[in-house]
Amino acid sequence: MILTHDEFEKEQLAGMPPAIEGVSLTGQVVMVTGANTGLGFEAMKHFAVRGPEKIIIVCRNEKKGQEALNYFASFDSLKALKDKIDALDRLDILVENAGISPPEHELTKDGWETSTQVNVLGLALHVVLHLPKLLETAEKHPEITPRVVIVSSDVHYWAAFPDEVVSAPKPLEAMISKETWKPGNRYPETKALGVMFTRALQSHLPTITCCSLGPGFCYSELNRNAKGETAERILKLRERLAFTSEEGSRQLLYGAVGQRDREVEMRGAYIKFNRVSECGDFILSEEGQRTQGRVWEEILEVLGKVDERTRGIVERYLSQ
Repeated sequence: MILTHDEFEKEQLAGMPPAIEGVSLTGQVVMVTGANTGLGFEAMKHFAVRGPEKIIIVCRNEKKGQEALNYFASFDSLKALKDKIDALDRLDILVENAGISPPEHELTKDGWETSTQVNVLGLALHVVLHLPKLLETAEKHPEITPRVVIVSSDVHYWAAFPDEVVSAPKPLEAMISKETWKPGNRYPETKALGVMFTRALQSHLPTITCCSLGPGFCYSELNRNAKGETAERILKLRERLAFTSEEGSRQLLYGAVGQRDREVEMRGAYIKFNRVSECGDFILSEEGQRTQGRVWEEILEVLGKVDERTRGIVERYLSQ
């Protein structure tokens, strides 16, 4: 699918469908990352009124101020969470909402380009570490299919990967270089990689559902560090087109509980405006599929080095 800017504006102006109703979360456990503000915070409120047993929120340390790196820019902080989740009786819904869009090229303390680590590698590490609990829940409670929900964006349709990334044996490693970083393009690239990760992950997991979604263009803190002309352009778009955070969060809810009567349609799907939609053409192309395969293998290799526990999880659940 190709999404033109005219089509994007038309979708925004058409409005966001209402939040899905008639779904109970009684007895279930929901975890939402990036839930201290914006989409994640509003989604948490939607989940809360549907009666879950527990809601777990994961967010950055606000004490460091707005200039602080996102919680997910640290592999160590993600690794420390696993034991706490393993102690739970169940985990039914995992919503991966945390994301950043730095205005400049920068590296994390782990040596990765920041948005690549937060939006792709950190996300993947968090998901993989909690797969055992999700799969255990699927086995113990066959009446409920656990879900992994990856918050992507319609900007993934506009990702333009440099040739040196697409052709690289390790695309994420190639993205460390400043030469492959262009203002305004890294965020779409990482969101496309999130869709690829979702599709690859789903292919190994028949008993849980993995989907990615676009919440639409919303008011949020994502671009709080934007500067100059970029900041002015975003402000004008917000005034004319943006949904509220609550409106966008309805898609996080839909990804988590929508189409329970048609579960198979949700598996590996890209969701927007309360429906399954086709993802970007590059992802579906032969070149995109080859890139997805290399990215998947690279992610698993990196995670194995970051946390040796992921090696056993991969061998048991993701090597078929």
